[in-house]
Amino acid sequence: MLEFVGGQVHRVRRAADVLPILDEIPVFQDASRIASLVPRCVPPTVDLAPIDDPHMLSTLDWTIALGEFMVAENGAIWINGKTLPHRVLLFIAQYLAIVVPAEQIVSNMHQAYDRIEGFDNAFGIFVSGPSKTADIEQSLVLGAHGCRKLQVFVVDEL
Repeated sequence: MLEFVGGQVHRVRRAADVLPILDEIPVFQDASRIASLVPRCVPPTVDLAPIDDPHMLSTLDWTIALGEFMVAENGAIWINGKTLPHRVLLFIAQYLAIVVPAEQIVSNMHQAYDRIEGFDNAFGIFVSGPSKTADIEQSLVLGAHGCRKLQVFVVDEL
């Protein structure tokens, strides 16, 4: 389902298998500003610790985020805001990669909502595919208002 909405899915065995796949993507090869919230998969090139103004992230090439779980029926991935030093990281980077543990895939949104019932953080979000927009002529554009492409890594051993 994730591929249907414009994302790409990669099934990998270990966290160390993520970077070699990204290294094959030309826009990753050319990236100079990578915010990685999963350094065991991809080393960051941007230190997020001293950044207090999210506007300073406007030139990010990639954000590598950690998904708490994924929904099989629609490809949505739940990201807990506690893992994000800045909410904007998911939306401001040109490209987004999300790493999800394979054992954390649920079948449907009913199970997903059960998982987040009582969620006590100020921010959490389901992400599915790159940003999209369409006009009245039914011309679909991917990456118009957010990430241009979404790469998802389903990892057996994270």
